[in-house]
Amino acid sequence: ADGMSLLRAVYGRTGLVGGPGAAAVEVLRQVWVQQFWYDESGTLRWREAKLSRARKSREGTTRRRSTKAADDDAEPARVPWSSMEIVSPHDPEARFSHKPGKVEWVGYKDHQTETCDEEQPNLIVHVVTTPAPEQDIGVIGGIHAALAAQHLAPAEHLVDSGYVTPETVHHAATDHDITIVGPVRQDPRADDRPGFAKEDFHIDWEAETVTCPQGIVSPSWKHTMADRKPRLSVLFRRADCRNCTVRQDCTGNVDGKGRHPLLLPQPLQEIQTQARAQQQTPEWKQRYALRAGAEATVSETVHAHGLRHCRYRGLAKTHVQHVLTAAGTNIVRLSQHQPDPPRRPRSLLQQLFHAQTAV
Repeated sequence: ADGMSLLRAVYGRTGLVGGPGAAAVEVLRQVWVQQFWYDESGTLRWREAKLSRARKSREGTTRRRSTKAADDDAEPARVPWSSMEIVSPHDPEARFSHKPGKVEWVGYKDHQTETCDEEQPNLIVHVVTTPAPEQDIGVIGGIHAALAAQHLAPAEHLVDSGYVTPETVHHAATDHDITIVGPVRQDPRADDRPGFAKEDFHIDWEAETVTCPQGIVSPSWKHTMADRKPRLSVLFRRADCRNCTVRQDCTGNVDGKGRHPLLLPQPLQEIQTQARAQQQTPEWKQRYALRAGAEATVSETVHAHGLRHCRYRGLAKTHVQHVLTAAGTNIVRLSQHQPDPPRRPRSLLQQLFHAQTAV
């Protein structure tokens, strides 16, 4: 086929099971270096965990310094990032990951993409295996490139929210002509400002200003960086916001500061604004409901084919297991698929009604 009209992403976790460890001296040395360190006095000490506020994307960027030196991300007494830390002697490539409040595991992630066209068997057409801590957003571009190379690029790709950002939506549309269908993350600080969301402000891209719902025009925005990505910083004057009758609901603060929206570059901001509005409509929710079938695929591959039981060590061999699991799932589905299911025979009542109609 020249392509698939509709695909949905399937996400699963692969856990690690015990087995004879690889007692290599180098691995043991790395584990010791990652878990222990010598302080200024030469005393061997245990490394502490990373701070919850520490983020890899902020590493090497200029930040406000805390009054406590121990709170700095670069503190040498802290363990390395999850993407580097060896957590099992049985598989030095396995990594720890967790979903806060849900689940934690040591191993890998399996990203599967399956077809979901009506009246056709749902087949897994692509498999990606990554270390457990790797973010979902980092694989979507590679998935689209691989599908396009095999002439399987879909018209629409139904994905989980972990794969969706304005950047991924933009790149999929411009690079591969693929429409990503998935929920864009809402404003994380919306609860702090229940009065007006960023979408309620009017953006003048030519004048480089923003007008609030009360009609106040901001000064020209400034170009800045956030998490190493270009952003537009809009800061309303304090005097304008201080005299506003709805300031408390808009800014969410009591010290008289002005509203400070942070915008994306124009094409990305327009995607974010449009997506946030569309995903609240019943039509979008009905369209996205088709992705619910991906959970059935996760259940099938986990419970029927043991996807979360890692039978090999290392990323490469684990990927082979994931590919074979997907192939086995496809064989089962193809064997059970009936392209033209036989119609149920007419009942006596239906036959009598048909005969009377013909007369």
